[in-house]
Amino acid sequence: MPPSPCHPATVTIAPRASGLLERAGRHGLFLLGGLSFAIGTLCLVVPLLPTTIFWIIAAWAWSKSCPRLQQRLYALPGAGPHVKSWIEDGTISRRGKLFAVGGLLFGLAMTALALHDQALILTAASLPQLAAVLFVASRREGSG
Repeated sequence: MPPSPCHPATVTIAPRASGLLERAGRHGLFLLGGLSFAIGTLCLVVPLLPTTIFWIIAAWAWSKSCPRLQQRLYALPGAGPHVKSWIEDGTISRRGKLFAVGGLLFGLAMTALALHDQALILTAASLPQLAAVLFVASRREGSG
């Protein structure tokens, strides 16, 4: 088989799939990575939307389909080292935790202001945000 069009090293890191289904899955992951990266990039200019989670999804998808793009994402200033820390070590930097928890709590406060008279909807909207705060706060700290 010819080497991967993504990167020659891909052959050893993510071997070429032999069957049609495996190739389709690999191409699907490549597209998922591209879409996730594009959405994350859009979130850079849209207030209150998270960039890093979409770039984490992109890094994971590209790790299975195109490691060269994963490495390029890791090299991005700002979020790249944080994404790499999460993917490789499962850690979040203290600064990253502060920004994530702060953003989630700010979103929770805005939700409470908007839905203060709708207790059931406020509760349903708040529980995922509180769960996310607990999840982020409970992760190990890294250098990111």
